[in-house]
Amino acid sequence: MFSDNLQNGLASSESVYDSLVTAGQQRTLEDHLGYIRKLVSRGGPEIDDYAELDAWFTNLFLAFDSGHLPNDALGKVREAFGEVFTNGTMFGHAFRKPHGYSGDFEIIDRFYGSYAASGTHEHWDRYIQAGRAPRAVRNRKTYLHDLLRRRIEASNGQTIRVLNVASGPGRDIAEFLSGSSSNIQFDCIDQDPSAIRYASALCAAFVDRVTFLRADILRFRPRGKYDLIWAAGLFDYFSDRVFKLVLRRLLPGVAPGGEIVIGNFSSANPNQHWLRLVEWHLNHRSPEQLQTLGSESGVNPDRIKIGRERESVNLFLHIRNG
Repeated sequence: MFSDNLQNGLASSESVYDSLVTAGQQRTLEDHLGYIRKLVSRGGPEIDDYAELDAWFTNLFLAFDSGHLPNDALGKVREAFGEVFTNGTMFGHAFRKPHGYSGDFEIIDRFYGSYAASGTHEHWDRYIQAGRAPRAVRNRKTYLHDLLRRRIEASNGQTIRVLNVASGPGRDIAEFLSGSSSNIQFDCIDQDPSAIRYASALCAAFVDRVTFLRADILRFRPRGKYDLIWAAGLFDYFSDRVFKLVLRRLLPGVAPGGEIVIGNFSSANPNQHWLRLVEWHLNHRSPEQLQTLGSESGVNPDRIKIGRERESVNLFLHIRNG
């Protein structure tokens, strides 16, 4: 029932969002605070509120960016959410960063599982999970699994080696291996020991096919050759300079006929305003910017293509070797 209502509500949301943005651009700070306090007092947004809440986020940051609201008022906006910003919610976890950084393994796994807090905060988490950016995160798993299946089909039974960079919770690997008996080996690197422990537990049934290594990606260099190097959610935290530095270090690890695939949130991400509210800073990029970064890393443009998951919110820079 929730899923059916959600689909109907999302279709309606897209049709009214633009008019709500246009109508709300000159709200005062008290207007903004009053709107959120009202939603909090009601127990959070219902599906029918999603379009208005999306527009509110957009209007809020248009007001900050234009100088209509002072930057020091952002703390008051967060305070208006009250206990919604505790660790038990998606908003709270993202803002408080209990593991010390944005996009940690725990919140990514919450996206994968469409987590919603129980009790009074459930509606806020359901709102988050219904957004196109969280749906794009879930689509990363499908995107990776499709890549792996194509590799298997073309392998002629040969072992496929995969390097998973910033592997996070490891659920994408565990789910793939639970339904595959193919000869495929994963080397997974992450800088967070807690992420490695978490992912190792998820992948415990596949210890003969998955290896985890703690490493600083800024210093990491592949020691072997891989048919696929996969980095789903790391490079959009990098400046252009660091993006190219890390890419150049990874490229020698791509085997002949292999490819490296780098995820990056699109500059068209419609949920980037609530990311700003929780101080989840990403470098959103366009397909053209990703193409340029690949070329400026010394890659022939003929070897580059840009893919996207079905929401077109997460882009993927593909660079093939041969």
